Amino acid sequence: MAVIECPYCDEDIELDDDASGLFDCPHCDGEFEWGTEEEEEEDYTPAMNRISNTPNTILVEYSDNPTLRITAGVIFSIVMGIYAVLSLFMIFGGLFLSSVESDISDATGGAVESGIGIFVILIGFVMLAIYSTGIYFGVQMSKGRFFALIVCSVVSVLSLIMTFIAWASEDGDECNKWETDSFGWEQCVEWGSAPFPVFDVILWTGMTAMLAALIFVPKFRSQFY
Repeated sequence: MAVIECPYCDEDIELDDDASGLFDCPHCDGEFEWGTEEEEEEDYTPAMNRISNTPNTILVEYSDNPTLRITAGVIFSIVMGIYAVLSLFMIFGGLFLSSVESDISDATGGAVESGIGIFVILIGFVMLAIYSTGIYFGVQMSKGRFFALIVCSVVSVLSLIMTFIAWASEDGDECNKWETDSFGWEQCVEWGSAPFPVFDVILWTGMTAMLAALIFVPKFRSQFY
């Protein structure tokens, strides 16, 4: 089985090794000629040693180099694993907050009620599900699965967007300076707005750029199938 690219839409097409004649692209319905005497003889290898066929019928063969995709997959999986662990801390924090809210509600006879703890728990479970799934797709990306590369790219872009949204919607002040009073209690003496999430922005921007290069650079794209 030979894997070639359509000269019109650049999508992958599988043909038998001895196939020849006129064929219709199953993706764009474009007609192309293959295996005839007019065609230059080229050696085609399946899957990993991919061949890029441009509209000018110039054939470029890229050697298999799994190091790149394995490195990208491992990095993405590690980042997803770290955020999955942070999601667990968020869930435990929500459980603690929910317990405190319950005690306050009991002490005030139900006069003071709040569902912030439950909301934090739900957000934590959603984040845990997303980042746990990200670990799976990171592993699949390291194996050369192109669909996993697309999913990882979408997750990175959404994470970058959510970082900006979370920072822009932050309306609470953050303590910039703490001091200990005469009774030994720490109290905030200087308040300020939440700092810009520089680390998260750099992290997800770099991750998005790396995955975009794997998708759009032909030499890198050839490592996936």
